[in-house]
Amino acid sequence: MYTDAQIGARLAPLFNLTGKTAVVTGGAQGLGFDTSTLLAELGADVVVADLRLEAARESAAEITAKGGSAIAAEVDVGSLDSIQALFSLVEQKFGGTDILVNSAADRTKAELFEMTEAQWDRMLDVSLRGTFYCAREAIKGMKAKGQGGAIVNISSAGAVRTTLWGINVHYDAAKAGVDSLTRSFAGEFGADNIRVNSILPGGMLSKGGANVSATYNIRGPIMLPGRIPLGRMGSTMEIAQAVVFLVSPASSYITGQIIAVDGGYFVS
Repeated sequence: MYTDAQIGARLAPLFNLTGKTAVVTGGAQGLGFDTSTLLAELGADVVVADLRLEAARESAAEITAKGGSAIAAEVDVGSLDSIQALFSLVEQKFGGTDILVNSAADRTKAELFEMTEAQWDRMLDVSLRGTFYCAREAIKGMKAKGQGGAIVNISSAGAVRTTLWGINVHYDAAKAGVDSLTRSFAGEFGADNIRVNSILPGGMLSKGGANVSATYNIRGPIMLPGRIPLGRMGSTMEIAQAVVFLVSPASSYITGQIIAVDGGYFVS
């Protein structure tokens, strides 16, 4: 039987992010906040980037109070100027980005026949276009730094297989595009030791999800009994743990993968 010290000596370096700078978009709450917290616990300097600057400041302060290193930054991932300003700030303060988690998204729901042009456009601007530009800016810096890097894009099980009917059409289409970006970037920049992967959450317990359930007629395959073999929705922390694995040295030979963290929904 290995001792705790032996196990720690072997495994701790696989998850040690000391000296790395991590940018988490949508980092002020939910999955983004849990991811930021874990990255800071593992030693990374975390940039909590969010449209709501005051919320980002509160989240960064909470992480710092617990001993982590975190700063807040404002970003609208629907705006290229705002994205470029974010990565310029990171360059000035930390010398570049080592880790990017694209967690920001427009999760606004809209019934299929009631969806407006503005709702469709905003969804693609934030969830797809924003992911593209954030990844592109991060990769520019990673290539210039010459030390590789890791990007995780938060996609959705709905990008591959329908989860909800009607209200998620624009969201699922945007996330399918995110997965295509993941494969393209992974293939092109693997030679630079830049790894890019997607996480596909299935049903996820979050404040936003609760608000959706209270507002819309939620229906679709993932709502049917038995469709999630583990028998429950996932927590934001469970998704964040998978994200942290993919940006850590423990996953050093994984890139271009579209990984479901869905409680088994895909096999049901």
